[in-house]
Amino acid sequence: MFEMFEMIKMMQQVLNEKEFSYWVHQDLFSVQWWLIVVINALFLLLVFFISFDIVGLVDEFGKFFNLWCYPHQMLPFTDRFNTVDFAIIPVSIALVYQFFSKWKFFFIAHIVTSAVIAFIGIPIFKALYLYQLLNWTMFYSFLTVFVMGIVVKMISDWIAGKKKGYSVS
Repeated sequence: MFEMFEMIKMMQQVLNEKEFSYWVHQDLFSVQWWLIVVINALFLLLVFFISFDIVGLVDEFGKFFNLWCYPHQMLPFTDRFNTVDFAIIPVSIALVYQFFSKWKFFFIAHIVTSAVIAFIGIPIFKALYLYQLLNWTMFYSFLTVFVMGIVVKMISDWIAGKKKGYSVS
């Protein structure tokens, strides 16, 4: 019985080596490989832009109703390029979406990410005087970031489903 297990392990190792050799010599940098890279990059950008738009809309709502504000700006004529809206939240949502595509894993990873943003990130930005909570709490921020990520995933999955529906195969 032990010999059979050793033989299976050896055959798996040979298969892995052949598969890697095929990938390096036949697949890597092929048209199909580049197509996979481009499609993934475009879809990651699409998720980022969806996140950026949703986060921006929610942020405008919060600033309009005096829930929070940004004492310092990168550009004086727009608040959209603050650190939170432009980078942290949209990039975080897009990366969680990219690495955890199944709902169960996305949900868990996004809860953790939302908690880190709300309970670690916000206090840091408050301490650096980049962000002020006026009529808002870190817990509300946690819930808001979490809901935004769920909405982004629903929209992105819907778009991905539509895209698959039109594929020719």
